[in-house]
Amino acid sequence: MMPQALIACLSLALLLAPRPAPAKEPIVTTDLLRLRSVWSIDVARDGSKAVFAVRSIGRAPDAGEASDRTAPEKAALVNQSHLYLLNLSDPSAAPRQLTYGRRLDHAPVLSPNGKRIAFVRASDEKGRPPQVWVMPVDGGEARPVSNLLLGAESPQWSPDGRQLLVASPVAPADLPGTPPWPSERPNRRWEEEAAGREITGDPAGSRAEIRAWLEENARGLNPNVLTRLEFLDEQALRGTMTFRHLFLLDPDDPAAAPRRLTDGFADHLDAVFMPDGGSVLYTAKCPTDEHPDRVESTCIRRIDMDGTNDRPLLALDGWSLFGPQPSRDGWVVAFIAQQMDEPMFRQSRLGIVTVREDGVSPPTWLTDEETFDAPVWAVQWMPTRSALVFTTAMRGGFPLMTMSLGLLEPAPVVDEQDGFPVGVHAFGIGGGAIVYAVSSPSNPCSLRVRDGRGDRLAFDLNAWVAEKELSLPVEGWVTRPDGLRVQYWFMEPAQRDPARTYPLVLEIHGGPNAMWGPGEWTMWHELQLLCSWGYAVVYANPRGSAGYGYAFQKASFQNWGEGPGGDVLAVVDQVLLHDWIDPERLVVTGGSYGGYLTAWIIAHDHRFKAAVAQRGVYDLNTLFGEGNAWRILQWWMGGWPWEPRLERILRRESPFNDVSRIRTPLLIMHADQDLRTGVAQSEMLYRALKQLGRPVEYVRYPNAGHGLSRRGDPRQRLDRLNRIIEFFERHIDNPRSAPEGQ
Repeated sequence: MMPQALIACLSLALLLAPRPAPAKEPIVTTDLLRLRSVWSIDVARDGSKAVFAVRSIGRAPDAGEASDRTAPEKAALVNQSHLYLLNLSDPSAAPRQLTYGRRLDHAPVLSPNGKRIAFVRASDEKGRPPQVWVMPVDGGEARPVSNLLLGAESPQWSPDGRQLLVASPVAPADLPGTPPWPSERPNRRWEEEAAGREITGDPAGSRAEIRAWLEENARGLNPNVLTRLEFLDEQALRGTMTFRHLFLLDPDDPAAAPRRLTDGFADHLDAVFMPDGGSVLYTAKCPTDEHPDRVESTCIRRIDMDGTNDRPLLALDGWSLFGPQPSRDGWVVAFIAQQMDEPMFRQSRLGIVTVREDGVSPPTWLTDEETFDAPVWAVQWMPTRSALVFTTAMRGGFPLMTMSLGLLEPAPVVDEQDGFPVGVHAFGIGGGAIVYAVSSPSNPCSLRVRDGRGDRLAFDLNAWVAEKELSLPVEGWVTRPDGLRVQYWFMEPAQRDPARTYPLVLEIHGGPNAMWGPGEWTMWHELQLLCSWGYAVVYANPRGSAGYGYAFQKASFQNWGEGPGGDVLAVVDQVLLHDWIDPERLVVTGGSYGGYLTAWIIAHDHRFKAAVAQRGVYDLNTLFGEGNAWRILQWWMGGWPWEPRLERILRRESPFNDVSRIRTPLLIMHADQDLRTGVAQSEMLYRALKQLGRPVEYVRYPNAGHGLSRRGDPRQRLDRLNRIIEFFERHIDNPRSAPEGQ
């Protein structure tokens, strides 16, 4: 027998031996309901606190205690957004939630003294527009301060904190005078429109009374009379034309009537106070006698606080200017500008002008396509006017950059984490602090603070992810025959067994000038879910994608199919060099332009066993009439469908014309109210494949639009994810069981 002493030693050794870490859980479909993200941040001027909005998915109060994860079918799932406050003076302080319930609270801004928050609250009652509310920072109920007929948004505090500037739509009939451009109704004048409102309508009356009766019906949108060039919104026909105007509110007296600051038949955007509080900067379409639907360039204007002296601050012929940001002393105004000769390819620039008594100086460009060949997005000043901070898109990441007026080129503030490019999707600056929301492969969204103490985690919005099995992307590049280098990212299946082979899914982004990478928040869950199901995943940024400069984006001009399609197929060929990927189990999916390219690929390459084309465009001639993205024909194809020189190009670039070559089983997905791309093209593709006897299925989501996968109805989002995977599983052999918890 073994001696007792030896037994005791062995027992002790077993107790002290390191134990394997418990297995982590896989990502499952219903983890979508646990994701939280930050989408707007404001920091107090002294850097003492920050307020931010957190977007999430919740349950209606009457939904009972059903688990979001295991029984979403028993819960009334709703999109929601709540406000949080963070004490920046105490690095250990946890954020404090300020608003609760079935709310969509967003766009918070702190008053100059840091004691109050103005924000936008969307009503939970259908048909009621959002309004601006105010709440105290130190506790107390929020209360509405606006009650404008068509709602209010974009609140800004005056420098003295006594007024709030908001934006609200105004109907033309509520504005004095008539528009400077001719009425686009055939053989009608603006004066006739105004005169008709003074007549009582009668369907059996005089000509004037019948006309007045018809106008009354049209004002009620029954019927909807279309006279505009831009007659489509995202999910419905555009009704009566409105113009976004600026109003001043008294935050201490909600009963006080709002005062409209601006006038005229134009949208007033990007409004911001000058630091002395005496005037407001905003952007608007450059004045012209043309209808605003036919004007693309915008300029920066300035108006005094009494509503007088509305004058241009800066206008550049052939450019769109937006996002004016005055320095703290008001002597310098930063802005973003884009040339409109090639709006889909030109990189937006960062410029500044010096404010003078007689206007402004000529612009100084801090970035251009030679010094910084990347787009400039949201811009804010550091507390001094010596530096600016902005976001951009660059090689798979969305870094936060800084540009000192004394530097020759921008420098990164936040650009990577653990060796991966990250995505900064919201930020705010105050005092010596930068508060920013960042996405990375290991965490879809966290809130961080960068100040004199360093860079620290302030709020882990998705702490549950630490208990999940994740697949981290690996970067790769392929060089195409024409010399273009294409970046891609490759993810292994979760818990890959070296002794087995696995299927591969090719994911394709939209745009075409979107960009995906480790910093892309919107695809984080979907890509991890596919890896949990046992798929390897690859996604690329083919020619036309943002983040690689002007020439790379323009490489997709009149070349939506063969060039980008060849790029992503070359990436597939590259990852197939991994011998554990089964070339007989390839599937492909993409949305919007990615849906287009999915259809194009399966008409020209038959290696894929199944495909899912989502919310795509498939016939460019039809897109011109049914989608509100119709201008892309001019921007990307160089003309209009009726021009003979474009006939061959549009035919070549439309996947519908190659429908007879499609053999791959195809699931077509579209939303009923998607007017970005329109629904007729998906119907055409489905009907043609059905008539040809090809394996095809068509799914339509009711009451949904183009953004279904990112911000749509939560139940439909769950359905979409599972439906894609279920379709793939029908057509390939995937021995991996469903992730636990499905």
